[in-house]
Amino acid sequence: MDEKINIREERRNQTRRLYFEDSYQIEFESPVKEIRKHEGRPALILEATCFYPEGGGQPSDRGEIEGVKVIEVREEDGQIVHILEKEIQAEKVKGQIDWLRRYDHMQQHSGQHLLSQVCWEILGAETLSFHLGEESSSIELDLDRFSEEAQIEIETRAAEVIFKNKPIKVYLIDESQSEKIPFRKKPVKSGLIRVVEIEGFDYSACGGTHVRQTGEIGLIKIIGTDKVRQHVRLFFLCGYRALRDYQNKEKLIKQLATSLGTSPGQVQITVDKLQEEARILRKRCLKLREEMNQYEAEKFMAEAGEPIIDHIFEDRSAEEARNLGLKIIHSGHFLIIFGVKGETRNHLILARSNEISLDLKKWLPWLKEAFEAKGGGSDSLIEMALPQHFSLEKIIQELKEKIYSEYAELKKIPLL
Repeated sequence: MDEKINIREERRNQTRRLYFEDSYQIEFESPVKEIRKHEGRPALILEATCFYPEGGGQPSDRGEIEGVKVIEVREEDGQIVHILEKEIQAEKVKGQIDWLRRYDHMQQHSGQHLLSQVCWEILGAETLSFHLGEESSSIELDLDRFSEEAQIEIETRAAEVIFKNKPIKVYLIDESQSEKIPFRKKPVKSGLIRVVEIEGFDYSACGGTHVRQTGEIGLIKIIGTDKVRQHVRLFFLCGYRALRDYQNKEKLIKQLATSLGTSPGQVQITVDKLQEEARILRKRCLKLREEMNQYEAEKFMAEAGEPIIDHIFEDRSAEEARNLGLKIIHSGHFLIIFGVKGETRNHLILARSNEISLDLKKWLPWLKEAFEAKGGGSDSLIEMALPQHFSLEKIIQELKEKIYSEYAELKKIPLL
């Protein structure tokens, strides 16, 4: 008897959750139980509320109370805490939720239940977690891989259930009755259990807000996958989110078709043709680059008056400069110091032929300390990236002086 009295008292102290009674209720009126601060911000606790607090993978509602924005809603010890943009002093208040946000969450959450059941039905994959995000939602499945064929099958089966427009029922049962319900995942909550049932298809213990029929979910579209903790995470869109995604992608396809001078249905064929043409052109460019590198290498060597060849490039990549330098040192007794000016950072390439017995790593500490250079290499080849505020001309000049100062025998190496 005392235990029943305690339960009734506990429920009396809790906020009445109007969203449990009707997820479609937008406006409400309630006495104020408490005015408080929450982490330094003004907050209200009401006797009843339509505002859903964050929990179960679903974000909280937004809206207004007496014209003041509700910026966050949380649950603490059975009480719903409304965190406000500014303080409200009143004994009774009127509130209104952001219906577009609420309905979006209802579509995504009901869609998640349906999607999770389909994944279980087709793949035997249990849903381990659910997250309803601002842009997309996701579920983590106990799978180690997910194929394109499985995606098509799951989306098609989900659409079948949606188009049947099955009722989605919400009701309470006592935990003693839970064995009679074919839950997809056994509830961990004790006492009264809130059941969300997609009629004859899925049974889940859930405290979220849901649509009344599967037809309101509109469409479930899987838009991506990821690997997490050896499992698969599916990213998906439902309802208006799926519609907006389709509209945006259709617009993109039309823009691409216009840019390519073709029709939307011919975009893939046109892209394949352009890729093949680009492959042929890259092959020709590589051949021409190789011929040009050979010509430039011979020109550098012919004009060299000393064994050290230095140059700063502004019109090529670090990789191209390195390939040119390697061609030079493989053709004669040279040490090259090439600088490359880039868009966000500069590069330094230092390489020598085998006949010059220098350990180029000797200058790595100096370059890193004096010029914040990052990189490394071997005793015969070093590549470094440097901040742009250091002068490449100054670095190369100082490096040449250090090399000549310590290894004067370089001056005695005959040129080929």
